Amino acid sequence: MTLQLEEHPSADELRQIVDGVRSFNRAVVGHERPRAVASFLRDEAGQIIGGAQGDLWGSSVHIAGMWVAEDHRGKGYGSALLRAVEDYAAERGYLLAYLETTSFQARPFYEGLGYRVFGELPGIAEGCTLFCLRKDLKSPVGSRYTTSENQWQGPIV
Repeated sequence: MTLQLEEHPSADELRQIVDGVRSFNRAVVGHERPRAVASFLRDEAGQIIGGAQGDLWGSSVHIAGMWVAEDHRGKGYGSALLRAVEDYAAERGYLLAYLETTSFQARPFYEGLGYRVFGELPGIAEGCTLFCLRKDLKSPVGSRYTTSENQWQGPIV
């Protein structure tokens, strides 16, 4: 047996670690691996100019990524993208949303949408704090999605 530190591990090696953790988790709690869902904002040419990614697992959705192109910010698109993922999750019984953001990112944005800080980790980089936020979701009244295509039926903003 040997212990090695790899500065540049392969994707396969990293996958083995994650698969090992997920196998353990499945044996203990009975849930399969997280399932990704995403909402996208596209321009007239079909190019992605914003999106929100959520990973569904257990009874929660982890907001793993949220982005809107610089020239489209401040128009309500970020809120709509995040709400789409939250509503999709809540309609399927995932009633807790959580995410991480840093002090130079979007904490006020998330707090304005009902997220609350439950943890802080200062010093992750010079002058930078990591914040963990959570939000209890409620199943929306009346579905905004078509069940066959999972297409958003509400307004963008």
